[in-house]
Amino acid sequence: MSASSVPELQSSPVIDSILEAVPAPIVCIDTQGTVRLCNNAMLDLMRLKREEVVGRHIDECAPDNQLTSVLETREAQTWRRFCFGDRPFLISRLPLYIDGQPAGALAGLHEISELERISSELKTFRIMKEELEGIFQAAMDGICVADGQSVILRVNASCLRITGLKKEEFLGFSTRDLVKSGFLQQSAILKVLESGAPCSMLQTARNGAPILISANPLRDAAGKIVRVVAVVRDLTELNRLRDELRQADHLKNQYEKELEQLRRHNFGATEIIAKSASMHAVLDLATRVSSVDSTVLILGESGSGKERIADFIHKHSQRCAKPFIKINCAAIPEPLLESELFGYVRGAFTGANREGKVGLIEAAHGGTLLLDEIGDLPPGLQVKLLRVLQEKQTQRIGSTTPCAVDVRIIAATNRDLTERVDRKLFREDLYYRLNVVPIYVPPLRRRREDILPMVYAFLGRHCEHHQRRRELHPSVLPLLLDYHWPGNVRELENLMERLVVTAPGDIVTVRDLPRALRRQSLVLPESMPAGTQTLKEALERVEAAILKDALAKCRSTRCAAKALGINQSTVVRKAKAYGLTVRGDAGGYRPGSPQHGSGRFVPGEVGAQA
Repeated sequence: MSASSVPELQSSPVIDSILEAVPAPIVCIDTQGTVRLCNNAMLDLMRLKREEVVGRHIDECAPDNQLTSVLETREAQTWRRFCFGDRPFLISRLPLYIDGQPAGALAGLHEISELERISSELKTFRIMKEELEGIFQAAMDGICVADGQSVILRVNASCLRITGLKKEEFLGFSTRDLVKSGFLQQSAILKVLESGAPCSMLQTARNGAPILISANPLRDAAGKIVRVVAVVRDLTELNRLRDELRQADHLKNQYEKELEQLRRHNFGATEIIAKSASMHAVLDLATRVSSVDSTVLILGESGSGKERIADFIHKHSQRCAKPFIKINCAAIPEPLLESELFGYVRGAFTGANREGKVGLIEAAHGGTLLLDEIGDLPPGLQVKLLRVLQEKQTQRIGSTTPCAVDVRIIAATNRDLTERVDRKLFREDLYYRLNVVPIYVPPLRRRREDILPMVYAFLGRHCEHHQRRRELHPSVLPLLLDYHWPGNVRELENLMERLVVTAPGDIVTVRDLPRALRRQSLVLPESMPAGTQTLKEALERVEAAILKDALAKCRSTRCAAKALGINQSTVVRKAKAYGLTVRGDAGGYRPGSPQHGSGRFVPGEVGAQA
């Protein structure tokens, strides 16, 4: 083909407008490789002016363009990776023909980053569509979507299951036609389209199940309703769940009652009578700590029931099948107490058992050790006990080899350990090791709701034991309730046994009570038959009543003495004689002193503390 017959690529306003409208870089060359057409996007990419490109060979403008190879092969090269400088592109090289004759070649570039962004967006939209479709189909409630003319566009599987309809029965149909044909009783979608507001209504499904349909409109930017979304909920399942919840609540209440009965049964099995709120708090705390191995410190006056609380904790713990060893630290001399606690090896000291002896701490391995009256533990043994608590090891007297022990320590005392720590009579580090979970057992005078239940329990037990029949006269009960019980539960139990054994008749009257209790009835009647009591007894009752009232109103024995116009020593002596409770002050009489058999521990008001 002669050069004169080759069609020429020429610029024209139309062609230039078309090229400039295309955002992608485009360049056209003739059959000789000369650039004839080039848009601004290509010029910007080359960073050249039009006169520097048009009319020049393509290789001069864009080296390694490979566009001239298309002139030779006449084969299109589409979507090939191409780098122009450091920018990656996808290039398409295409041969050009005019009237069927080769006229040159064209190259169009597409920047890869833009294509990747579009591809990423398409992938994101595809994933989002799949997720929404999955959520739509996985919903337990039925979902139905209709357009602005009430034509049903989409339904999920739950909607078909709940309504009992098939997909082909109403997908693509108008709800207005479905109501007319009897497929639907009424349509919430139509209500929304008519009123423009959300709507809810009850219907009956084809299978007879009650269903609730709630429909809401979706509007476009102009406020026109373009979609209506209806949610179909099977009330049968909700009613079933409601019934199950009611049944579960009923069972919960029943189990709580049975648990309370079981707890009362267990409390009775450990001979702990708890009717007062303070003792319920003590037992609740003891129940919680029984499930763990924490060290427990039980505080309270003598006779208040500290040992029974310790027994309760052991019986309700995982160690209940293991030994429960008790030792009174105040009842055994120090040299003997050390050998009792830690044991000794053969020949450890003169007079020792020839075979040696196992200490109580070793004997309690796997179980519980109660150290009663821990406040009276000698200082030398406090150090050894601290090692047991810290290192879980014990060592026999005369031995050089420690022995590992797994034992839970419960300590009890009627003393104020903080006061003994201040006086350097009790080690502070041992106190904090013992005081992990403190439980305070209130004295009987601070839980008077427990007095009468204990009275009848102890009375019945001792009547059965001694094979006697005894009943309490109603006049006795107020005296038992009003008595201050310095010996606490132990004194009450001993009194009941005494009355069972010593009362002359089957009915226990006021005359059968000890003098200390009879003096509690201090209010004289307006008229008293002659001969019912001596003058001395009557004066003592009046004196005791006046003294009791003064002690109740005053803060100390000194204050009471000043109010009565007598010496403080007289107040202390007479209060002691009448068995009255006084508040401790310097030099004054304090209930719980050794004369009354009660401890020195002065508790707070709460029933339990942790």
